[in-house]
Amino acid sequence: MTTTATAARDIARADRTAARRHRDAEVAAWDDLMASLDGTDWQQRTVCTEWDVADIVGHLCGQAEDVNKPWSFPLRDRRARRVYPTTPLLDAHMMIQADDHRGTPYDVLQQRFDKLWAKATKTISRNPALIRRMQVTIEGMPGFDKLDLGYIQDILLARDLWMHRDDVCQALGREFDAGPYADELVAQVMRDIVDGPFWSGTPVVLTLTGQGGGTYRLGQGDPIATVSTDAVGYMRTLSGRDDQPTVVLIDGDPTGAEAVATCRMPF
Repeated sequence: MTTTATAARDIARADRTAARRHRDAEVAAWDDLMASLDGTDWQQRTVCTEWDVADIVGHLCGQAEDVNKPWSFPLRDRRARRVYPTTPLLDAHMMIQADDHRGTPYDVLQQRFDKLWAKATKTISRNPALIRRMQVTIEGMPGFDKLDLGYIQDILLARDLWMHRDDVCQALGREFDAGPYADELVAQVMRDIVDGPFWSGTPVVLTLTGQGGGTYRLGQGDPIATVSTDAVGYMRTLSGRDDQPTVVLIDGDPTGAEAVATCRMPF
């Protein structure tokens, strides 16, 4: 049976209704995950090497705070430059987010997450078009230097919640449930790969297997190869979490598999 490949360039951007579904599903999944953690779980180190599980939750609380109180973003940037002067600004900003919540009792941290994200997801859904079109300059995120606020809040925040939930499952040795909208989240990543400067241009057919899987055509022109890899694993690879992906060349030129394995994109 032949599987039709979706041209990544033709994937529609998730609309506000879909983005709300993605956020709500991820916040609910985080509630379930945090409720299952004991004291030692919160202290486990993660692939985000500076952070343990509690730090990731603190960072995500900071993300919601930056939505609810937009003035906190430039204030954190100012502190980030001072506290972490040699770290790229975006990374330093996220470290400040985690710093701001470090040491919070775990039950309080969970309650804080719930409260902040309940407000944030409503704020995002209610933002008027004028606000959503505001251009945000992001230092330390090559290829995403200027982004619409609506894109950041609709697409990137849901992706961050999803990917960090996998980080925690990886740290705890638990199976990751990618959720009911994994295929939609992954499809948005595929669109972003070819919509920015991240893809080499090599035309390939990429079949992503497992949760969130699908078959995509990357690059323009006749594909030189058909390649396969795990969908969630490839999201880790793209975001720089795993530099040794298992990429299978099904047929064609091996440079197609190399292009897939070496592609990276800020998450």
